Amino acid sequence: MLIKKLILNNFRQYIGEQEIEFSTDKERNVTVLIGVNTSGKTTFIRAFEWILYGINGFGEGDNKTREEREKEKILLNSNVAEKLSFGDSAEVIGTLVIEHNDVQYEIIRTEKYTSTGSDLRTAGRSASIYYLQPDGQTKTKIEGDFEDSIEGILPKALSSYFFFGGERLGSIASQTDIESSVKGLMGLDILYNARDHLKKVVNIFRKNIDLGGNQDARRLQDKIDGKNVELEELKTALDEASDQLSYYQSNKEKYAAMLKANEDTKEKQNRREQLITIIKNLNTKIEEDKKDLVNAFSRNSFAFFSLPLLKDAIKKLNQASDQTESVPEMTADSIDYILKRGICICGTCISPGSAAEKNLLTERKKQPPESIGSVVRNYREQASTIINSNDEYYSRIEKALKNLRSDKRELGFREDEMKKLDEELRGAKDSSNLEIEYQNSLNRVNEFQRKKDSFVERIGSAKKEIENYQYALEKQIAASKENARTQAKIDYTQAVYEWVDKAYKERESIVRSNLEEKVNKNFARIYHGHRTISIDEKYRVKYIDVTTEESEGLKAVKSFAFVSGLVDLAKESLTSESSKEADIGPQYFPLVMDAPFSNVDEIHIKNISRVIPESAEQVIIAVMQKDWEPASEIMNPYVGKAYYIEKAKDSNGKDIDTITHIKPRRDN
Repeated sequence: MLIKKLILNNFRQYIGEQEIEFSTDKERNVTVLIGVNTSGKTTFIRAFEWILYGINGFGEGDNKTREEREKEKILLNSNVAEKLSFGDSAEVIGTLVIEHNDVQYEIIRTEKYTSTGSDLRTAGRSASIYYLQPDGQTKTKIEGDFEDSIEGILPKALSSYFFFGGERLGSIASQTDIESSVKGLMGLDILYNARDHLKKVVNIFRKNIDLGGNQDARRLQDKIDGKNVELEELKTALDEASDQLSYYQSNKEKYAAMLKANEDTKEKQNRREQLITIIKNLNTKIEEDKKDLVNAFSRNSFAFFSLPLLKDAIKKLNQASDQTESVPEMTADSIDYILKRGICICGTCISPGSAAEKNLLTERKKQPPESIGSVVRNYREQASTIINSNDEYYSRIEKALKNLRSDKRELGFREDEMKKLDEELRGAKDSSNLEIEYQNSLNRVNEFQRKKDSFVERIGSAKKEIENYQYALEKQIAASKENARTQAKIDYTQAVYEWVDKAYKERESIVRSNLEEKVNKNFARIYHGHRTISIDEKYRVKYIDVTTEESEGLKAVKSFAFVSGLVDLAKESLTSESSKEADIGPQYFPLVMDAPFSNVDEIHIKNISRVIPESAEQVIIAVMQKDWEPASEIMNPYVGKAYYIEKAKDSNGKDIDTITHIKPRRDN
């Protein structure tokens, strides 16, 4: 299939009739359309899907209301729509001219809109396909179902592998319908469908066997029927278990790679957890340091601040002349009490006029207010005690303050370390969660592996029982000539089925092996790292040596390698003699891509640019200028036609988003 021409009439931004011809030169097989964002590159690619399959891919997105989605699905150019009066109508027309099996076809799809005054209403849709006579002018409409005709040219199930945008590229190699799509592309579906048909024929023949009144035969047939039902259920369960096993195996490998890639992150996260505890303890210690400082300051603080005065007072008192000796702590009241009592504390009787009385009266004169000397001595002694008790006051405060400053400084260091780790870990995945996910996936892998093994064993047992019942049944029905003839048909059909099944499996094995080889070859040419790709029985693309998490760019590279390998293999199959003779080989298909380089770096862009022109018979790319610059260094020799997708401008030179024109690039 070669795309020769596309004509759009009032399709979205493409106002009026705009025509673009594509390169069909085998040597210069690339057509490039260069445009800025929102210029209409994606709209251009979606036009192919709309014309061929009636797919309206506009208005998608979960964050949009139903009204917004419905409005965006309108294909008619908004400038044209605004000029419609009530009841007026306008059509959107898309025409695709292609060549398939040396026949030229013209595919036309229209959608008619009528204005209701406030909005637009779809008034009709149509799709037609014509083939052009050798003169290139006369058209003959192909009658019959339009969808069936298109399926014979490019099946809808395969279209997503040949018409895709950058946002869809990363998921191509892991689509759920990839198995059936590859089988269809490689011609395997013919053998696959033939095998299924033969299986149905065998079942029909078996139902035609007349068991009559043979109760033993009837019981055996019932057992066979029951076991066949059980067998189909077991096969379905096995497929589901295999799919689940494959899914969790991929998850396990993914999380293992992420854990390995995050080993440094894990250490940092562990250190961060330690820092959380350290910082918490430091904050608690700082509060204790503050309390210690307050306590140290409060204890004897009055005495500490009175030290200069006390020292000065003692200095003055030491210089004073009054050095009266007296009994320490003695007071005038104490002496008066002893005189009144008449007995000294030592037991001496104190009588009036006695020597004892005289000595006590003399001592009384030394006490205040009669003598200041005792007061001075007492003050001096108490001041000295206070001064001596404050020798450790400053050192206690100094120690508490040093502890506070040291802990605050340590807190600052640890908080800075935490801030740096937070910056380094921003956007990184939590290693603890990765470990949980890995362990969960590992557990599920073991679970579904056990289930798969169990189903395989039970399927083998069921098949053996069916064989035994079938052998016994054949003996029962051999007596009837009619049944014997039917059994012969069953045996013959079963033999053909086994031959087709063997041919299918051999062919499928070769296809998968060759596809894996080509995908790896292209992947090695594109990817600037070291990895090996495997393709499982469902044709899903996986890495053998997974060591890191798969980025969006790497997914795109993997999908490019897969699609280019698939197209290349299909091209080889088409040219093989066996395919030509059987007339069942696959067809050439174009690659039509929107922003294919959006998720890959410059190195990968150049590598991909080397592979794509060699893989496909025809390549059509809509790309931004910045992505085309590195690609053009490689692809320019392959470019047969080039265009610019440009927005119209108003009188002020501002872009008009609703009007886009396709203009040939004159420098190609």
